Amino acid sequence: MLIIVIRYFGGILLGTGGLVRAYSESLQEAIKKTQIIEKCEGEEVLLKLEYGEFEKLKYYCEKAKINIADVKYLENIECKVEILENHLEQLLKELEQKNIKIMENKLICKKFITLL
Repeated sequence: MLIIVIRYFGGILLGTGGLVRAYSESLQEAIKKTQIIEKCEGEEVLLKLEYGEFEKLKYYCEKAKINIADVKYLENIECKVEILENHLEQLLKELEQKNIKIMENKLICKKFITLL
């Protein structure tokens, strides 16, 4: 974590103790307003499916806490989903078990993903 406090007034009216208190209070307020976001190594995967399968995929992803990063409505639906690293085979197996037909899948990139 990095916190930067900028002092706009260049005078010496606060004195050393006053400056330390002012900076400390600013730091404490900033820390109170922070939110911890956990990230882990993951992958972005492109899934291509028919329109009739999309609602089932959305429901599955919501329950499995999988982020759908992007959706393109073309001839078929193309979804970018973020999954944990090396979990593509497991995802495809689970989708097959849930009767969600994926026409095509492709690993786009490895990246840090936010856990939902």
